Amino acid sequence: MEFVRSNLRTLLISAACVVALSGCQQEEPKGSVTKVHKPSVEVFIPTLTDHYTAQREYVGFIRAEEQAQLGFELNGKVNKIWVDIGDSVNQGDPLIQLDTRLLVTEENQLKARQAEVKAQLKLIETNLKRQRSLKSKGFSAEAEIDSLTSQKSAYLANLQQLSATLEANTLQQSKSTLRAPFSGTISKRFVSMGDIVTVAMPSLTLLADSAPQAHIGVPAKFAQEIINQGHWQVRVGESMIPAKLIKSGAQISSQSRTIELRFQLPEDTHWVEGQLGYLQHQSVKNQDGFWVPVSSLTDGIRGTWNIFTVDNNDQIRRHHVELIFADNNAAFIWTNIDNNEPVVTAGLHRVVPGQHVAKTLVDNPVRSVLVKSDSKE
Repeated sequence: MEFVRSNLRTLLISAACVVALSGCQQEEPKGSVTKVHKPSVEVFIPTLTDHYTAQREYVGFIRAEEQAQLGFELNGKVNKIWVDIGDSVNQGDPLIQLDTRLLVTEENQLKARQAEVKAQLKLIETNLKRQRSLKSKGFSAEAEIDSLTSQKSAYLANLQQLSATLEANTLQQSKSTLRAPFSGTISKRFVSMGDIVTVAMPSLTLLADSAPQAHIGVPAKFAQEIINQGHWQVRVGESMIPAKLIKSGAQISSQSRTIELRFQLPEDTHWVEGQLGYLQHQSVKNQDGFWVPVSSLTDGIRGTWNIFTVDNNDQIRRHHVELIFADNNAAFIWTNIDNNEPVVTAGLHRVVPGQHVAKTLVDNPVRSVLVKSDSKE
């Protein structure tokens, strides 16, 4: 009897626990829908246009109008150096001088021989006068006068040769001093005191102080278009500088496959020899399409490009596009999209076609680029 009562008590306690637990569970209301998070994307409305402006830059070098590799016309040893890299010089200033002691010694020898020959000529002239005086009195032979006349001619020829040799010596001494052929700045120095230089060996590089030039290589297919545009700008550093076309190259470079154009820059341009210069070129192309930011593009299969749009049901749609032109910020494309269909600006990696999204309409991100291009035109 006691055993039955114990089992009955256990069953009652278990039933009470089951009722308590079932009361803790709340029944979910019928017809409730689980909320799904929609990713937020920014979209803009692209504008169809019938043309685009391609902004391009072609790189080249800024160089002095004249650049001379200065060297000596004779061999010798460097004795004096008056200039160094960065020094400004005027036309005719002495730059480097060779040791001229041997030339000076040779000059003294030539002058001494000249004096000797002149003394001999003076003696012959005196003897000729004496012989002619004696001949008039019948005491001199004709042969003696002929001999003195012949000696006089030989000494005159010898004197002329010595004068020419002395002139050559003077010219060599003059050429032993290297002088500036034009006003400019020393950009390089290749010799030091005591160096032995040879003919045509460069000793200095001199850059002219005149207005610099920009040497820019452009593709052959755009060369004539650039030449015909009539006005040009070259970017040097952060400055936009007006330029004047001097001449175009006559052949295509075998290395870069470009044609070199030479532009004259203003004299007050701040530049350094060999500095890079960028020729600005804009070309307007008649072509229907849309401007979109580069961030709106995503790569597709087999080298194609895609954009994502949001339809009326807030679903992502994929569109294949033809990429016509692109720069660092914007791309000009062609694709078949509905009018006023918003395009996703960025973050395409966070969404997939068919996905529902929450869109936020923003201004066209490339509008400032279009305004800037139009103002340049």
